[in-house]
Amino acid sequence: MVAEENWVYKTARVLALLTIKPVFRLRVEGSENIPREGPVLVASNHLSTLDPIVIAYGVPRPVSFVAKAELFRMPVLSWLIPRLYAIPLERGRGDLSAVKAAIRALKEGRVFGIFPEGTRSRTGKLQPFKTGTAAIAIRTGALVVPTAVIGTDEAWPVGGGPRPFKPVSVRYGPPLDLSRYRLDRKGLAAATEELQAAVASLLPPKYLPEPGETA
Repeated sequence: MVAEENWVYKTARVLALLTIKPVFRLRVEGSENIPREGPVLVASNHLSTLDPIVIAYGVPRPVSFVAKAELFRMPVLSWLIPRLYAIPLERGRGDLSAVKAAIRALKEGRVFGIFPEGTRSRTGKLQPFKTGTAAIAIRTGALVVPTAVIGTDEAWPVGGGPRPFKPVSVRYGPPLDLSRYRLDRKGLAAATEELQAAVASLLPPKYLPEPGETA
């Protein structure tokens, strides 16, 4: 079952058009690379809490991200967040819970947003990717759209608040089919390397670590 935009999601998209786009001078490139149907993983570098919002803005289909399970138990948010296609992530269950959530969403033919680094980069430099995204792609056959967010580290830095009028852009690259790799250690390493190289190719040099440097 492919997720259709409900009125809440549509309203959020309009609000993003009226607020996020002008406030952060948001620019989107490569939306045509996102498949219009079927399971899709949107895999991006991660710089800021702003990332899921700007990534979802540029995708012409509803996008599911994981969110802290506590938010689903709060007044108002417990009603709102599920209608934005967010999926609860229980504390302490980490990667396993996120993987299961991604597989469920993809089996329903949905778009799932994921950050293969596993956490926000504190330096802005691209960090080594974990193999979880590749494992999900191989297991489900979902296409993976390499994605780069640029400028969100300055527009909404880690530990800080929003800084209006700092330019932000999102780039979506051509989709990758990683299903040809085997679901073993060697296959996961090769698929992860291909995905990280694809994301890196979309980023300006300042976001790329120097050889031998760890972000």
